[in-house]
Amino acid sequence: MQYMSKHAAAKKVSAKQRIAGVGIAGAATIVGGIATGGSAKAASVWDRVAACESSGNWHINTGNGYYGGLQFVQSTWRGYGGTAFAPRADLASRAEQIAVAQRVLASQGPGAWPVCSKRAGLTRANGGATTTPVSRSTVRKPVTTKKVVKKKTYATKPAVTNTAKGAKMTVHRGDTLGKIAARYHVSGGWKALWKANGARVTNPNLIFVGQTLRLP
Repeated sequence: MQYMSKHAAAKKVSAKQRIAGVGIAGAATIVGGIATGGSAKAASVWDRVAACESSGNWHINTGNGYYGGLQFVQSTWRGYGGTAFAPRADLASRAEQIAVAQRVLASQGPGAWPVCSKRAGLTRANGGATTTPVSRSTVRKPVTTKKVVKKKTYATKPAVTNTAKGAKMTVHRGDTLGKIAARYHVSGGWKALWKANGARVTNPNLIFVGQTLRLP
């Protein structure tokens, strides 16, 4: 099983790291954003982030795997509930993208946009980070209700300590725990690598470019 990682987009416009992917679909709910009463200050700071990430183009899709003004990878957009608004971030409105971004901000902090958050001065406070669920109807008119079949979800309990004593390695763009485990021939695969770095990687779907891990 492959897991998405946090990585940088190969975009000339900003040359920076991007939002981490989250591989468990439906694991998060949509949260309140600018469209649900966020302040003008929050709107302004997200516009600054978008100006850095995508030159302020909220509907950009260059085919490089990053979508919309805040350059979501698809797994992040899906994992934080964005598909309730639109199939991809670039197909959603500015307010909808900000609403999902505020959930990411509450969960990951400004580091989800490592370079542009610093340039824009983004913080949890001024970005409107929130975990309060919001109805889709507050952002977009509801569509015809369809019968939803509830699917089972599986959550993996992470380790809480670092047991790895092997060589250090640095996470690169496009890396996942599975790819790293294969590259270094880790016995037990990505699960063994994750367990050995339990305190460093609390979510196997979320690793960061530049992050240091140790091999088991």
